[in-house]
Amino acid sequence: MGKTYAYIGSWRSKEKMDHGIGICEYDEKTGSLSLIKNIQESLFIGAAYIDKKKSVMYCADERMDYPGMREGGGGRVFAFSIDPKTGDLKEINHQPSYGANPSFVVVDQESKYLIVTNYGFRTTITETVQDAFGKFHIVVRHDESSVALFPLGDDGSIGEPCDIFRLTGDGPKSFQISPHAHSIQKAPGKNLYAVCDKGGDQVFMFKVDYEKKKIVLCTGSPYHREAGTAPRYSAFHPTLPYLFVNKENKTVVTSFRYEEDGQLAPVCTVDALPSSIEPPNHLSQSDIWVGKSGKYVYALLRIVNVITVFELDEKTGKLTLIQSREMQAGEYPAGGPRGCAISPDGRFLLVAALDSNLVVSYPIGDDGKVGDATSSLKQNTPGTVNFFQTA
Repeated sequence: MGKTYAYIGSWRSKEKMDHGIGICEYDEKTGSLSLIKNIQESLFIGAAYIDKKKSVMYCADERMDYPGMREGGGGRVFAFSIDPKTGDLKEINHQPSYGANPSFVVVDQESKYLIVTNYGFRTTITETVQDAFGKFHIVVRHDESSVALFPLGDDGSIGEPCDIFRLTGDGPKSFQISPHAHSIQKAPGKNLYAVCDKGGDQVFMFKVDYEKKKIVLCTGSPYHREAGTAPRYSAFHPTLPYLFVNKENKTVVTSFRYEEDGQLAPVCTVDALPSSIEPPNHLSQSDIWVGKSGKYVYALLRIVNVITVFELDEKTGKLTLIQSREMQAGEYPAGGPRGCAISPDGRFLLVAALDSNLVVSYPIGDDGKVGDATSSLKQNTPGTVNFFQTA
């Protein structure tokens, strides 16, 4: 019998804590985690992705300053081989992410490329320039936000980037002075990728040109969202042409229907916060996930610490809110949900509760709703959860 392992990526902390990756064994019967060990404690794991074809885990070391440099230089991306017997990780190599704060990573459908979003930051530099008439002007520059394409070796190693797509755009909020590529997701079985730009209120759709080794923007992209809402995460349906996008600055989830060429058509926008809960100032969403059956969509809301469940009409793509589970109630109270994942068998939702330093397991019923938490694992500043099953 094979085993199931879960990898917990620890994100940033203002306190002095260990970070890195927690390697855990996952109990499929109870949904609980048992920590085996922590590794690479100097890393700030913004996101991770497991390539099951090569048994390799990729992760983003989300930072502004590249280690060894005085200041600046951006983050890094790492490749780790997974031991199929023990679940242990061994570093293959790492590369600069070629941008500040790499926020998300994904591998293409052929396992030939690693695609990385660099969030950038709010750093600004004020410069003066003189035009041809001798008049001086003030120019404000900011950190670049980009999508970088890295070729992968047969062993899963990361090569030097072969293409970098630079985002443009801004929004009305103070944090939107420049684009911020916050996440990238791959459409199942397709050469199609969605990037949420939190700074420009945009959703970009890309393809990879394998002959030219380039990132290609799809026709009609980017798709502009309501000003100031800050698209954060997206999730593709496992079999149907639907894409679900949440917002950091508004408690709504939008369902899109997408075409093979990457064009998006909105189906509906649904509030993720029930009327019974008073929204506080600066309420923001975090992760979003589609259940294994494809019938239910799960979204996390910070500040109010709520797990929201939507039911999907698979014929139309419309979403209906069916549950709002408060995380601070019950035997395993938790707060500050940042990332989540559904177990390979679809029976449990594991939530990385950053503020509580816990990873909490919630059972999923046949009706898609989330039950009371059954267990929790203490882990410093958890932000991501990724599963891997051995043969």
